[in-house]
Amino acid sequence: MNSVRIDRSNPDVVDVVLREEVGPLVFAARRWPGELVGSLAAGALYGTPVYAVMAVILEQGPGRIWSAVGIAAAVGLAVNTFVILYGAFRGVTRLRFSPAAAPTTMTLVRGTRTDRPRPLTDVQQVWIDHSIVESYEKHRRPVSAKINLHVLLKNGRLIRPMPILPWTTDTTPLYEQLHQTLAPTAVQVDLVVQRRVQSPPWMAIGHGGSTGGGG
Repeated sequence: MNSVRIDRSNPDVVDVVLREEVGPLVFAARRWPGELVGSLAAGALYGTPVYAVMAVILEQGPGRIWSAVGIAAAVGLAVNTFVILYGAFRGVTRLRFSPAAAPTTMTLVRGTRTDRPRPLTDVQQVWIDHSIVESYEKHRRPVSAKINLHVLLKNGRLIRPMPILPWTTDTTPLYEQLHQTLAPTAVQVDLVVQRRVQSPPWMAIGHGGSTGGGG
């Protein structure tokens, strides 16, 4: 699946398909290699204060310091692996509304597991948050983006944001279809698009990485 979609193949329900439906372990295995280097680097970086204490105060040699770097990197990898596995099992793959003609319930589908249906009278708002970073160059082309689907309940609880991949997903037709699906209900549906301009490299060096604002 290349983008999120609305699935109306079942006449009884309308599904907002957020993620390719593979097993949690398969999903985690596909995601893990892409985060391997970042996990190791982050773990090693977070251990910097420890290395400084070992070198300056405890006067440890390079061998022990490098051992500490390796341990910190391994811990970072282990923590991120746990986060990936947790997200794979808990991540929402579908938002299911039923009945299709005039929905009265919403169900979160998490891979092979389905949560208990929730009355739509408990739901206050559903919105798509689309945050775009544009190039600082003249053409202003997008260089990255984050898209999340949020569900706010009337009791003030915000259901964990659901990432929408890939970041090139066109959120306008998704919003329109979601709005159409929930039109018979009192649930508010919104699309929030935020843009900011990427900082030029020379500004990041000279001014500590400040960013410009986008419209």
